[in-house]
Amino acid sequence: MEIVSRVMDLYAQIDKAVAEFQLKSGLRCPAGCGACCPTADVQVTLLEMLPAARELLRRGEAADWLERLAALPEPGRCLLYAPQPAPEAAGHCSFYRWRPALCRLFGFAAVRGRTGLKALSVCRHIKQADPHGAAAAALLAEEAPCFVHSSTRIYALDPVLGTRLMPINTALRHAIERIGLRQSFANTETFQDNTAA
Repeated sequence: MEIVSRVMDLYAQIDKAVAEFQLKSGLRCPAGCGACCPTADVQVTLLEMLPAARELLRRGEAADWLERLAALPEPGRCLLYAPQPAPEAAGHCSFYRWRPALCRLFGFAAVRGRTGLKALSVCRHIKQADPHGAAAAALLAEEAPCFVHSSTRIYALDPVLGTRLMPINTALRHAIERIGLRQSFANTETFQDNTAA
């Protein structure tokens, strides 16, 4: 199975775990929030950005996005963030379906403490919007998805591409370049195969 498909399969599993926890806990992001998105220090792996990069290449938008990414300071706000989301968008992410694991887990996942017990890491905006719900959800921390578990699964998909954290825009740029290079090699091989026949 292609690596991007394996990443998307993992994302589907993360989404399922988050949805199950949201159902049990009642915890939700405030309507139309997106306050976590403009943070300038979001760190992800190149592997996590491969699905978004592949989609950009599929749409024929990769070159435009590479130019936009090159013009940004690092670290900077995620270029996929949409200050004014489209009515059909699931949030402020213009690539919501292809967003990285951190974005899928943020606000609804736990971290393991030194004792081995999980502690729910709830976004401050969720806590402000629903303090009682956040406190009740914290009691269910052992049932929440875990950041470390997801990171380990990402690493297991590809120990080279799934290890090094970098600013999200840098990871997206490298992912576009990597997918584009692979696509270019594939097209060259196909061209050579066709000319040899």
